[in-house]
Amino acid sequence: MYIVVSNPTLRKVSFYTNLHIITVHRGGTHFEGPHWSKEENALYWVDIMQQKVHRLDSETGNVTTREIGYGPVSLVVSIKDKPGYIAVTVRAEIYIMPWDEFVNDSSLRLLSIVDLGLPDNRCNDGKVDARGRLWFGTMGKEVGSVIVKDQGTLYVMDEHNYLEPAVRVRPVSVSNGIAWTSDNKFMFYIDTPTRNIDVFDFNLDEGTICNRRTLFSFQTNNVTGMPDGMTIDRDGNLWVACYDGGKVIKIDSRAGKLLEQHKLPANKVTSVAWGGHDLETLYVTTSNVGLNPVEHAQQPDAGSLFAIEGTGSRGLPENQFIFANADKY
Repeated sequence: MYIVVSNPTLRKVSFYTNLHIITVHRGGTHFEGPHWSKEENALYWVDIMQQKVHRLDSETGNVTTREIGYGPVSLVVSIKDKPGYIAVTVRAEIYIMPWDEFVNDSSLRLLSIVDLGLPDNRCNDGKVDARGRLWFGTMGKEVGSVIVKDQGTLYVMDEHNYLEPAVRVRPVSVSNGIAWTSDNKFMFYIDTPTRNIDVFDFNLDEGTICNRRTLFSFQTNNVTGMPDGMTIDRDGNLWVACYDGGKVIKIDSRAGKLLEQHKLPANKVTSVAWGGHDLETLYVTTSNVGLNPVEHAQQPDAGSLFAIEGTGSRGLPENQFIFANADKY
C-alpha cells in the first residue's frame, strides 16, 4: 500500500537569530535515516516502528509513503543513475526497492542477509562512500529501551561483494552515524552506547579503515543524551543528533571541539542530513517512542521530520549506492 500526503503544513516552531526550525512532516513514531537524493531533488527517510519509507518531493512539498510488512525498516539510500530505485534494509536484510512500481513486500528484491545465527539482530544506520560502497551496521536484541551489547557489526558492501559484505568493525552495540571528510582521508563513526564519536584513517581505494580513536566524548564535554545519526558540512564540521538530548550539535572535526547546540522541540533526535537545492537545509528526524502522556503533551511534534534553515553552513552532496543492474536485478 502507499499513502500520499499533499503539501504538508510547514510551521515555524523555534528560531535563533537567522536560524529557523520548521516542522515538515508529522505523524511518525520513530523517524530515522534521512537521505537526500540530489538527482531526484527529494528526501527519503524511514519510520522504523511503522515499517515505512517516506519520500519528500521538495518541489511540490508532497510526501509519499511505502509500507513494508516484513519488519523494521532502518536505512534508505538512492542508487546512482537509477532514479526511482533505492536500497533499503529490512530486519537484517538489504533489498532493492523500485519506488514507482512498489506494490507490497513481493516488490522487494533481496540483495544480502547479514548476522546469520543472530535472529534478534537488525540493521540500523548506514551511508555510502565516494566509491559507491554502502557502509551499514547492525545492532543486538532490543528489550524495551535496553539493547544487548556487542552483538552487532559494521559492514561494507558493493556491487561485487553484496552476497557476502565485508566486516569492518566487530563487535558493535548500536551501529549509527557515519561521515567522511571531503578529501576522504578520515571516516567518523558512532557506536551509540559508547557516547563517543570516533575517527578512523580511511583508505578510499581499498574501502578499509584503521587507527580508531575518539574524537569527541559526550561525557567529557557534558553533552546530554546519546550520539545517533550524523552528517558533515563543507567546512568539515560534524552535525550530530542527540537522542534523549533534544538537540543537534555541531563539532569541529579536526579539533574535536563543540561549536554549537541547537535545541529541537523533541527530546529524541535521531538523525540529520543536508538537503535542498543549495544543500543549506538540515533535515532532522525525531522519535516519540517511550514518551509518557505528560511528555507527549509537552512535545506534540515528537516523531516529526524537521528542517533547520539559516545555519550558515552547507552540506556536501550525498553519495549514492552503485549497483549497475539495479533496474534489472
